[in-house]
Amino acid sequence: MALHEYFTASSTIGRLLTGWSHLYRHTPVNTAVTYLHLVGIMVGGGVAVSTDRASLRLSPATPDWSAELARLAGVHRWVLTGLGLIFATGSLMALADLDGVMRSAVFWVKMGLVGLLLANGYLRMRSETALRQGVSDAWTGFRRSSGASLVLWFVVLLAGALLHSTL
Repeated sequence: MALHEYFTASSTIGRLLTGWSHLYRHTPVNTAVTYLHLVGIMVGGGVAVSTDRASLRLSPATPDWSAELARLAGVHRWVLTGLGLIFATGSLMALADLDGVMRSAVFWVKMGLVGLLLANGYLRMRSETALRQGVSDAWTGFRRSSGASLVLWFVVLLAGALLHSTL
């Protein structure tokens, strides 16, 4: 039994999913949700990529690196806001085709990559904290997490494009 059929047969949730799927597919709602998803990517990913590039130029030899690090850390709110918008709109998109999404290997790869991106963000914040506390060994982790973030944002974006073309 398909997931959608299970929900349809068993509860109000099924009726809500069916209603949302119909609204999403047959009205301009899908355009609005997709637009907001892309806004989240532009805000969260754009700020993160820009910050990652600037972070890779920092080193202990950078004059007043601590002030620059503090300035770069100020973007976390923007990245988290973008990620929140991406999560909300991505959930709405997934709920519109729950059966297709749940069976899609590309979806699960993308979710794994998003998990790696979030874990990397956590490691990046820990490295920043360590650097502010004067732990000089934290530069390696800071640079690695900045590079990984750059790569992960682009790979997640690619996975999203592949997912869009396969559903």
